[in-house]
Amino acid sequence: MDNVRVSDRDREAAVVRLGAAAGEGRLTLVEFEDRSEQAYVAKTYGELDALVADLPSVAHDHKATGLNHAGLVLSLLALAGGVVWMPLFPHLDFGALSGAAGVVFGLLGLRANSQLLCRALAFLGLVGGAVGIALQIVWIIFQVVDS
Repeated sequence: MDNVRVSDRDREAAVVRLGAAAGEGRLTLVEFEDRSEQAYVAKTYGELDALVADLPSVAHDHKATGLNHAGLVLSLLALAGGVVWMPLFPHLDFGALSGAAGVVFGLLGLRANSQLLCRALAFLGLVGGAVGIALQIVWIIFQVVDS
C-alpha cells in the first residue's frame, strides 16, 4: 500500500491530522508547516504515512475525545447529590448527606472527565453540595444558639 498513489482527499486528511496534532501541542508551528507542504506534494501513501508516523493513531485520538460514560455517570450523580438536598432540606434531620454526596461525586466527576459538559455538571454538583453542607452547618448553629 506504501506505493499506491494518494488523492487530494488523502492529502487533505493528512493535513487535518497534522493540524490537530499541532493544536494539541504535539507539533510546533514550523513542523506543521513543513509537514503540510510535504503532504501537499506527496504522491504515495508511504510518503503520507511517514509524515504522521510519530503521532497517535486516529483510533487513539478518537478514543481520547470520546464520551467517558463512567465519568458522565459520576457527573450526573454529583448534580443529583448537589441539588437533591434543596427541596428536602426542611424535612431532613441531616440534609448535608446528599450535599456530601454531591461534593464527593463532583470531585470524582471532575477527575474523570475532560469534556466541558461533563465537567460543568460535576462542578455544579460540587458547588451545590458544598452549599448544602454549609447551610446544614448554619442551621445546626442556629438550632444550638436558639436552645
